[in-house]
Amino acid sequence: MTDASQKIQRLIDKDEIEQVLKLYCRAIDRLDLDLLKTIYHPDAIDDHGSFNGNAHEFADFIIKNLKEVLIDGMHTVTHSVIEIDGLFATSESYYIAVQRCFGGMEKVAAFFGERYAKTQQESSAIDKPQDYFCGGRYLDVFEKRDGKWKIRHRKITNEWSVIQPSSQILDEGYVAHFDLPGSRDRHDPVYHLKALAESLNLKK
Repeated sequence: MTDASQKIQRLIDKDEIEQVLKLYCRAIDRLDLDLLKTIYHPDAIDDHGSFNGNAHEFADFIIKNLKEVLIDGMHTVTHSVIEIDGLFATSESYYIAVQRCFGGMEKVAAFFGERYAKTQQESSAIDKPQDYFCGGRYLDVFEKRDGKWKIRHRKITNEWSVIQPSSQILDEGYVAHFDLPGSRDRHDPVYHLKALAESLNLKK
């Protein structure tokens, strides 16, 4: 390959890796188990703090956990540093997550700990949804198999967090018009964009 073709291939590879990183966010936020498993090789490992083991087993674990703990949430990858070496690549990706968790003594204590739960109980905020903001990094090893880049090993860091009773107002004022949540399943509008685009194209 010429230098130019090598550079083009490297750009293509990086773009494909970044797409995998972005699809992880969609899979987690939409609770899409099937999509989540497609970003990992079957023998991949995910060291996620609360889970360290086979990534497909992690997918089963985390989707079940998120259904029980979260009302809703959004993850975003802010930027990635990707280095490619043949069929392997490393990636350091910074992330920010905004999550709204169920209130109630049992759920708050299970997720945030007894001490925090007792504090919220004393301030009469235990039954409110709890906001959990956090940020860290996804540290990934990618491998290209059969022409597709997928995660072979992932380790996360979680380097800051803020926990507080939710102050979100959804039912009054002008802001109520912007209470337009997505769906945490395949009923979300994003899964219908392709069909919408095709229907618009047919009208031309």
